[in-house]
Amino acid sequence: MANPNTQETACLVIEYDIVKAKEGMFCQWQEAMQKEVAKFEGYVRTDIFPPVKGVQKNWHIAVHFDSPANLTNWLDSENRHLLIRYGRSKFGGYRYTSLGTGLESWFSRNLKPDASTSPPPWKQNFAVLLGLYPTVMVETLLFSHFGLMETWTLAPKMFINNLVSCSLLTWVVMPLVTRLLSFWLRPKNATLKINAIGGLLLLISYTLMISIFQTLPQ
Repeated sequence: MANPNTQETACLVIEYDIVKAKEGMFCQWQEAMQKEVAKFEGYVRTDIFPPVKGVQKNWHIAVHFDSPANLTNWLDSENRHLLIRYGRSKFGGYRYTSLGTGLESWFSRNLKPDASTSPPPWKQNFAVLLGLYPTVMVETLLFSHFGLMETWTLAPKMFINNLVSCSLLTWVVMPLVTRLLSFWLRPKNATLKINAIGGLLLLISYTLMISIFQTLPQ
């Protein structure tokens, strides 16, 4: 078990809507879940927030791990899946969210809710850079070439530029980037070799893009 003083970098919050008559059974199930998760590397703690009248009507369970990779190992474990299946048969479904950088939606389009968690923040950062840089460069060059918004003042021009960039990233660029980098963003077994290969590919991609854009007329 991880030292509770270790800085947490991964947290999964699960929300359950439990009827009053089943709360005792739910608490017993959560005890079994906590005993199992405590066996996993990187586990920090579990926080249980029962319903509070006038504030929240549902149960919220927050599971803390010292890294996204260790949280993923727990989420993918067979023992957890067995407990989850039992819970579904008794209490129904649940909702969850993983707390992190705020960019998680760009990295979770093709995942089932209980399949995995977000990649480490540093991987998210470099993956977004891979999509953001060419998007902004191509957009800037095209707008300049066709003389779009040349007479506009800075504030509305920047708003339109950012609107176009964010839209392209959300619906076109980042889904492609996450598919291409899936082996590195969420490897089944995160090893130094996989991280090195992914990092090298990113470095090569950055260098090629800079070289190509450098040769284009500004």
